[in-house]
Amino acid sequence: MSEMTLPPTPVRPRKDRTWVIIVSIVLGIILACAILPLGGMALLLMFDGGSSAATVPGSRWQEEVISGRGTDRIVVITVSGAIGADVDGLFSTGLSHEQLLSQIRTAANDSRVKAVVLRVDSPGGSVVASNELYVELKKLRDRGKHLVISMGTVAASGGYYISMAGERIYANPDTLTGSLGVIVSLLNYDEAFERLGLREYVYKSGDLKDIGSPLRPPTSEEEAVWNALVNEAYQGFVDVIVEGRGMERTEVIRLADGRIYTGRQAKALGLIDELGNLEDAIEGAKNLAGLSDALVVRYRAFNTLRDLLQANLERNLQPVDPLGLRAVVQPQAPRLEYRFVP
Repeated sequence: MSEMTLPPTPVRPRKDRTWVIIVSIVLGIILACAILPLGGMALLLMFDGGSSAATVPGSRWQEEVISGRGTDRIVVITVSGAIGADVDGLFSTGLSHEQLLSQIRTAANDSRVKAVVLRVDSPGGSVVASNELYVELKKLRDRGKHLVISMGTVAASGGYYISMAGERIYANPDTLTGSLGVIVSLLNYDEAFERLGLREYVYKSGDLKDIGSPLRPPTSEEEAVWNALVNEAYQGFVDVIVEGRGMERTEVIRLADGRIYTGRQAKALGLIDELGNLEDAIEGAKNLAGLSDALVVRYRAFNTLRDLLQANLERNLQPVDPLGLRAVVQPQAPRLEYRFVP
């Protein structure tokens, strides 16, 4: 009897699940980025190995090494943009006013720091904010730290004011500096309101209570008040230059008519000391401190993911004003500024 041969059992192809896993990972990343706009930032923080950083004792700053070696430090602090202006703390590369003050104080209190190079790339800004930075920089020098100024593209008005705290000032030959003076800008749109049929009724306790109102022209009395305020701040600016540059007051007043100067012109006029860039200023700081070498660092904040999420949330909570109407209906109060205004 012949043996019956059974047909071979078909072998089911094994499903390759690799592509399923890959697609799931990709979809997960996309979903995470959609839900969490800071997902990419978080990854950068997790895998940031671009440069070594060490926390400065007693502060919230980390040191990012630029160059050099040794235990002695030279700290580079950068003033960028309008002084005293609001800064988007999430993605902005500039520092807020409070962060600048904090970095200056951190350098002043660190015994390892022998000198600070202040990199100024600013058209100036608030009179009060400029003065606060200047005072803090003077305190830094009182702590025995050397201070060298390196002017960037623009170091005008308030940018020049804070530079007066330095021992030596370096500027690129084509740096725009100067603009020595004070300005107050008042926006007026009474005719626009009249054309739109809008009116504002003001009840005030004194004639000058609504000084600077954008809904009417200024009175002669108001103009006298503004001019007195501007002149007082201007005299303070002149005082700072006289002390910082060791120049005669009459000469400073002659130069401080609001015009801008190039680095070359400023050098010829005695408003700066040397023509050079940031590296030249760093070498100058080493020489002043008597250092053959030093660890050149800058400070950066160590932000946790929680900090970044909170900053993003605060930014998203800001009211949206795409047409800029809020700036018209609720204008900012006028303020004195050491600022270069083209």
